[in-house]
Amino acid sequence: MDSAAHVDATSALADFRAALVNFAAQGGQFLDSVSLETRRTADWLDNQFAHWQIARRQAEDEVFRAKNELVRRRMMRIGDRTPDCTEQEEILEQAQMQLERIEEKLAATRRWLRAFPEEVQDCEGPTRQLRFLLETDVPRMSAFLDRASEALEAYLRAAPPTQ
Repeated sequence: MDSAAHVDATSALADFRAALVNFAAQGGQFLDSVSLETRRTADWLDNQFAHWQIARRQAEDEVFRAKNELVRRRMMRIGDRTPDCTEQEEILEQAQMQLERIEEKLAATRRWLRAFPEEVQDCEGPTRQLRFLLETDVPRMSAFLDRASEALEAYLRAAPPTQ
């Protein structure tokens, strides 16, 4: 019975080790980019909230001005009748619709400001686990593959020549 191992390609271990190290490097870069994008999104949401608050104040001012102009126009008298207020009514209606759209955007931004940290938190556990794996387990696996490769090469050097 032949008890010798038939080892043909020790380079496969080296190739696998290189692929593993490359995976760990790319995985680390990906996790870093996810972290950066998460911070950028949080900052963007904060900026959007501030933007919509300012826009709401401006729209409220516009509605106030339109209402005042409509009231002023209705108080005017041309002889014994009031002038046509259609234009002022349309301006007021447009200002109110704009205010309503801005209120919807502000409410949506407020919802995302509340929900986003919870969503990020849900991802943090698996992200930490993956980062731990990439930073600790992959180097251990790589060292194991180095030792296995060295042991196989030593075996090949010590093996009797084949006939």
